[in-house]
Amino acid sequence: MFAGGLTDTYAAALLEAIAREELSGRRSARLTEPGLATWQRFRGRLGNADLLRLLAEDGAVVHPLPFSATRVGMSLDDLNDDVVDRFIAELPSADLKRSSGAYIEAQAQRLGLPTKLARSELHQVKRHQKVLELPGTGGQLCHHLVSTQPELKLQVNCTIACGTWAELALAGIVALDLGAPNSDAIVAATSDDLKTNDKHPLRQQRFDFVVGLKPEKGGKLVAADQLELWFHGAKLLLV
Repeated sequence: MFAGGLTDTYAAALLEAIAREELSGRRSARLTEPGLATWQRFRGRLGNADLLRLLAEDGAVVHPLPFSATRVGMSLDDLNDDVVDRFIAELPSADLKRSSGAYIEAQAQRLGLPTKLARSELHQVKRHQKVLELPGTGGQLCHHLVSTQPELKLQVNCTIACGTWAELALAGIVALDLGAPNSDAIVAATSDDLKTNDKHPLRQQRFDFVVGLKPEKGGKLVAADQLELWFHGAKLLLV
């Protein structure tokens, strides 16, 4: 879907996401199981890169994003065992229990996405209202809204537009962290898609809030008056 990106970076993001899920009890311990006991019994000639591929395949059943490499626009076919080996070796010192906000920020940094976002400028959202997060931030703004306003649900209140593989991966990690099933809230849409296609599905929907990145921080949809025309009646918040 999107060209470019680093397989090792994507793999590292998935590994931490899986380990955190296992530690929380939402997934059976496989990656974090002492001595990889179950894997060692059944692996045969398979390497640890195969372990990640199998865990990702299993995770993709409920969370196609971030776990389906095809949906993200990446591939794990050429992943080397040493990437997974290094992660497993570093697990004892990994901070897998850090706060949800700190975790998502760290994943965004790993994936090369901007993290200096003025989240405090976001408004209170009512449970019946809809939020569109513009391409560029990969769900970080919706993550903040949902994690700080318990009455909101990602799949009910939010739509996250993603323009790169890294944004799709992070948005999937956001959904995973918030316990949001499937990936219906995540839409592949670049800034150019929204600029050039006035029939784009996102431009046909009604939103109460449209949130995104300020131009000086890298936001690509820079004409506020144009955004207001595209999303008539929505409150525009660039942070």
